[in-house]
Amino acid sequence: MNSTFKFKLIQALNKKNGNKGFTLIELLVVVIIIGVLAAIALPNLLNQVAKGRQAEARNNLGAINRAQQANRLERGTFGIFSTDAAVNQLPVTIQPVYYAYAGPTAASAIGAVTDATAIGTYQNDIRDYSGAVGQTAAGAFRAIICETTNATTTLASATTTGGVPACGTGSAPLD
Repeated sequence: MNSTFKFKLIQALNKKNGNKGFTLIELLVVVIIIGVLAAIALPNLLNQVAKGRQAEARNNLGAINRAQQANRLERGTFGIFSTDAAVNQLPVTIQPVYYAYAGPTAASAIGAVTDATAIGTYQNDIRDYSGAVGQTAAGAFRAIICETTNATTTLASATTTGGVPACGTGSAPLD
């Protein structure tokens, strides 16, 4: 090969490699597509996050209801529940993160109600819950966990009438 041919071959290869890359329009199209996909996926992601946070209340109220039943069998009354260990009479402790819990403040032989309300930061994002447990005249335990119909509904505590728990207004029982 002569030197002129080598020079032209190297020059052509350099010119060919210099044309690689993306145009501004191609990059903008990719950014727009990613933005549309993110806009579609974001609401679903937020719903899943809310469900995960709400699991705290459902799990804790279930544990409190079971502890109330055990306390009723052992001591003859449904006990006082509090997140303050000095006041709590139940054999269960919880570590609240997203909810504030309010339990019965006096022992009862008929039933107990515990409410879980979202703390300030999450009040409009997650639903509130109320758990109730009672013992009927026949001696059977009944327990229920009620969920507000939406995140902005004010919680109406569950009730126990004759040892039968029921959800308050604006709430529905969980399956």
